Amino acid sequence: MRTVSLVLAALCLAGVSQADLVINGADPAASWAGWMNVFEMNGTYLWGSAWGTADLRASFDENGILTLAPNTNCWNPQDAYWVNPDLTPNKLMEANFMQEFGGGALASQTVTFNFVVGTNTLPEEYNARAFIKVLDPQAGWATVQYEYADLAPGPGSVSLTVGDFAAAHTQVGFSLMGPVADPAGPVAATGVTIVPEPATLALLGLAAALLRRRS
Repeated sequence: MRTVSLVLAALCLAGVSQADLVINGADPAASWAGWMNVFEMNGTYLWGSAWGTADLRASFDENGILTLAPNTNCWNPQDAYWVNPDLTPNKLMEANFMQEFGGGALASQTVTFNFVVGTNTLPEEYNARAFIKVLDPQAGWATVQYEYADLAPGPGSVSLTVGDFAAAHTQVGFSLMGPVADPAGPVAATGVTIVPEPATLALLGLAAALLRRRS
């Protein structure tokens, strides 16, 4: 008990506060869902749909590391909707890998999403983000709040205080935006990796450092 008390005291001395909901990293045991938004190459929104996480190309390995990679399952050179005759991509894909909290469950609460990016090998035409998003079904599922951080290697965090929306759906997760990719091409081998449970390790390291400093 003394060790626990010392750690908690150290965190208090460091000015660490607890938000209403803290999500640390990408937990393989959490309930993750997939959603794909499709755009013209000029950025004009076309449609969105629920999407299998495997087809998003979002997956965990045996060590709990999450990899996000460019979408390839829509690549079809025989269909000009997806691929131009010159074999260049004809659609932008925004793959969303997320947890969702519906029914206004997080109204007026602060949500914090902590994560650590291991690597990012995506080409410059792709953009990967961590995000917290609030959708209002009473306003045609409009996005009424949105905070994000680009996924550069190293630790990151996003925080948002959810508005007082009675039926709002709060989404927390990662998005990857870029052209549909040829599964046989070099872009398909690129991606972003997310290391699991960063904040717990970071806070324990901070506490240990403070304890050493005070001993």
